[in-house]
Amino acid sequence: MTISRLGGSGFSGSRVFTVRRGSGALFVLKNFPPATLATHAAWVHGLMRHLRAAGVDAVPEVSAVRPERRSIAGECSTVAADPEGVLWELVEFIPGSPRPAPTEAEAATALVGLARLHVAAATLPEAPPRPAPSPGVARRIDQARRLAAAPWHLLATSAAALPNDAVQERLLRALEIFQTGGGRAAVDSLATHEPLPVLCQPVLRDLWSDHVLFAEDGRLAGFVDFHAAGCDTPATDLARLLGSWDASAGCGRETLADRWRGSLEAYETIRPLSARERGLIPWLHATGVICGLDNWFRWLITDRREFDDMKRVLARLDRLLDAMPDALDGVRLAVSSRN
Repeated sequence: MTISRLGGSGFSGSRVFTVRRGSGALFVLKNFPPATLATHAAWVHGLMRHLRAAGVDAVPEVSAVRPERRSIAGECSTVAADPEGVLWELVEFIPGSPRPAPTEAEAATALVGLARLHVAAATLPEAPPRPAPSPGVARRIDQARRLAAAPWHLLATSAAALPNDAVQERLLRALEIFQTGGGRAAVDSLATHEPLPVLCQPVLRDLWSDHVLFAEDGRLAGFVDFHAAGCDTPATDLARLLGSWDASAGCGRETLADRWRGSLEAYETIRPLSARERGLIPWLHATGVICGLDNWFRWLITDRREFDDMKRVLARLDRLLDAMPDALDGVRLAVSSRN
């Protein structure tokens, strides 16, 4: 058996290794985030096994842990805890690479695969679809209330003391965009938003460009990193993924749905969207930009979290800042509508 460290591109801090067994089979050994409950890890693997059994081969197969390792969560044999209590998994290695800016054909292929995953996930016996307020919408409302009570300008003094001046520069840019773009009104409208029920079912929740892998010929290779999976509206996966892709040149200020119209039409050949789901996609994207920036500023400035690749962190901040004017417009346009 050969174990090698695999450089990850995410920001969770998970340790990722490739494991090659004597048979030549290749696997990925990865830890769940430190705060993950054993019951959640077991539920995630139960979902993955269910999807595989339903014929969704774009989901990596989970492997049983070695007998000498300590299994956890009752009957769950695919999650192990190390001496520090951190949970680990061993899953099939999916050969492929992400596409930051997929072609229309690649995007359509990915969304057809996602639709099939959503259809299969809706048949998970222990989590049948049910109408309820979206947890993702509720989290954004709660975060908007915290942002209204502790706005970004209060972080300026702390940011000035940071060793990385680039973070302070981006905070100042965000404050300028926020002021000129009516950010306070947008946050206030979000903080008072009253969500309507939408069909909730098992979804991935952290589905972005790095978690969708393509083969060299453009076919969908698979979806990876299911750790954040839970029950919410499928619109959360669509908004997260479409918003993470760079659209082709010439899209200008089109809405997210307009930019990826063909891909969404491909998704609906497998799983039609309700009017409420369709309306939630641009709303979740717009509010995700604002809440994403808020998360990053508080991680970097208030919590003083450190990241191995600050260049990538700053690039993420720049992407969110570039998207914020349109996001503020999108939230304001939705003031009179209910999601």
